[in-house]
Amino acid sequence: MAVQAVLLLILMSVSLGNTQTEMLKLECQTAVGVVGQTTKLCCSFKKNFKADQINITAGFVTKRGERDPLFWFKKGVANGDHRFKPPSLNDPSLLLTDTAVSDEGQYDYTVLTNRGITKEALRINVTAKYNPPSVSTWPEKIEEGSPAELNCIASGGYPAGTIQWFDSTNTNWTMNATLEITEREDQLLHLSSKLTFAKINSSWAPFKCVVLNSKFVKDGETTSHQSHTGDEDRSGDTGFIGGSVIAGLIVIGLIIVGLLLALLYRRRHVQQARRPSAQPILRDFPGITRQAGADADADIDADEIIR
Repeated sequence: MAVQAVLLLILMSVSLGNTQTEMLKLECQTAVGVVGQTTKLCCSFKKNFKADQINITAGFVTKRGERDPLFWFKKGVANGDHRFKPPSLNDPSLLLTDTAVSDEGQYDYTVLTNRGITKEALRINVTAKYNPPSVSTWPEKIEEGSPAELNCIASGGYPAGTIQWFDSTNTNWTMNATLEITEREDQLLHLSSKLTFAKINSSWAPFKCVVLNSKFVKDGETTSHQSHTGDEDRSGDTGFIGGSVIAGLIVIGLIIVGLLLALLYRRRHVQQARRPSAQPILRDFPGITRQAGADADADIDADEIIR
């Protein structure tokens, strides 16, 4: 049926001649489609005659490099690729649903009207935004001053884009990275960039991975939060020093308390030793002892007199 429709259009174009074709011209704009969405191929008639209505009878679309028509229609009935369809009656534009990367390319579009047959070339460009990038490191824990790798990947975009690297001071490190572009089964692209260091410095972190599309417009970015073993060692040393200081203060406090307890014990011991030694000393002075006895007898006599 496709071949019959094409032959019919060719025969009718020959019979109508070049006069009608020159009077009616089809003009189509380059279409930019997004993968998975509907793309409109905007076309219109340019005429150099007065007419109230141009009626479209049939039409077909052939992709460059292919022999058979990709899509054709006649009196409102469409055939071929079901994703193509006219938006309305007598509108030369076309709608392409569920756009894919494979739809990109150059096409020939022929339309048969009540005013003749006209043919125009049209082009479809396809784009797709890359998925948010992700970053990984090798090794997982980077040692200060040692070799290291940062890897950034972004997939699902089209056409080919690029990946750039920036450090914490916004210095561009892209010249030190290698970019690899691979095609997936759905013809969308996978970007992989590897930034290599012979000796990495933790002061450069964090690094930012920026994905740019084919027009160098940012599609997405992410920041790497790699861990450095040097940082952990330094934090461990600080904790060790702090713990040593605290332990030292505790030891000094215990020593001071011990000295105070020893001094207090010594003082009590000396006081207890002095009290029993006082009586023998008084015994060496008999006069003092007798006087004390006489005073005691006088106190007793006074009590008796009072009574």
